[in-house]
Amino acid sequence: MKAGQIALSTSINQEHLEEASFLYQQRLSLLDDPAIVWPDLDGFEDRLEAHLDGLVVGGKEALELCKQQAAEGDQGELHAALRVFCRARDRDAARQVLKGLDPGDSPRLQAAVDAFKYELPSDWEGDFLPWAAAVEEKLIPLASEVTGYRRIASGEELCRALPKRNPSGLPAVIWALGRIRAREAQVWLLRDYLAGENESVRGATALALLRMGEAQTIDRCQSPGHFGNWAIIPLGLGGGRSVASLLLQNASGESAAWDGLLALGLLGDISAVEILLANLSRPASAATAALALNLITGAEIYEEAFIPEEIDEDELFPEEVERFRRGQPPTRPDGSPFGITITRLSQKPEDWIHWWSKNRARFHPPVRYRNGEPYSPACLLKNLEAEKSPRQVRQLAYEELVIRYGADFPFETDMPVAWQEKAIAEYAGWVRANGDRFRAGEWYFAGKLMS
Repeated sequence: MKAGQIALSTSINQEHLEEASFLYQQRLSLLDDPAIVWPDLDGFEDRLEAHLDGLVVGGKEALELCKQQAAEGDQGELHAALRVFCRARDRDAARQVLKGLDPGDSPRLQAAVDAFKYELPSDWEGDFLPWAAAVEEKLIPLASEVTGYRRIASGEELCRALPKRNPSGLPAVIWALGRIRAREAQVWLLRDYLAGENESVRGATALALLRMGEAQTIDRCQSPGHFGNWAIIPLGLGGGRSVASLLLQNASGESAAWDGLLALGLLGDISAVEILLANLSRPASAATAALALNLITGAEIYEEAFIPEEIDEDELFPEEVERFRRGQPPTRPDGSPFGITITRLSQKPEDWIHWWSKNRARFHPPVRYRNGEPYSPACLLKNLEAEKSPRQVRQLAYEELVIRYGADFPFETDMPVAWQEKAIAEYAGWVRANGDRFRAGEWYFAGKLMS
């Protein structure tokens, strides 16, 4: 190849890698952007795919560039390089990247996790966990997350990894056990980890056990000696009607936590409506209270809200700093403030109080509700597929389908859009075939009616 051709090839490969890096990081930032609906990410994913394909087509020169930038570049370049190594089946190159990872460097670690989540070759799956652990034992949490995400049947390997983990690494291993619903781990998790001292470990354990259909988890979560913040969302996901009074008591203080309010919305018991309405008047809890109210009522009350841009004093001129400290933030040339206007669920108490006063007769205390209808698998499917559903609601709706009804088609809200659409189609087929087996508005766990 002539010098000019080599230079052109190098330039093209660099452009592919830089664009792939940018698109990966852009997609990450948009996952929780309230102005973006989840199907819109498809365009970013298609563009990223084109640049990854370009690097694969780039052959040896592109591979060498990826190896260099995986070590020297930013987290987006590391992510793209690892995906290229997976497509090229280059284990040695992937191994070198893993060996160079610092477990304390969260952005680069997450970039590596994401790369393997999306690209791990099927013929690497069977030995991925022990292979990564052999590279560096500190990588077991990374490998566990990939294993759980891809639903790789590695229960025995994950169980062996449990006693070796310190508390910071345990949640990832336990999360993976819950994702593959490794019932061989139930006894260990219930005995050794649900009653531990670390709240993040206990929360991960509770979710994993609920996904496995372990009913004792609910009793443990609400027992006086165990109940804590870690137990609130698990109780909202799997608890019965009796849990509502406990969560209502927990949320009745002046500073109700977001998870307590959200759990009440998940339960769908209308006894929570008054407390949720009261929390609309508190700035710290208004957004979650509105979300919980909408989960129960399906009122879909929206408002336009201006969100000011956060100001960094280091980026201001000296005279702007002085004015900013006097309460005068900088403005655009036309005098308007920096920020964006978004459409969000209304946080105005009067909007919700008015709606509830007109519609409360439609709701009956013995029934649990979702989206204004008696709770059912179809309601959860609606949460999963609706473009307006926040990412958190969609993720929790998936957990509910598994925990309440035992229906598990692999799904995560950061999956590529095409993967999500496939899972939603599978759930839609399951609901058509099985929805009539369940009485709408009743409380279920692991596919069985709760007493």
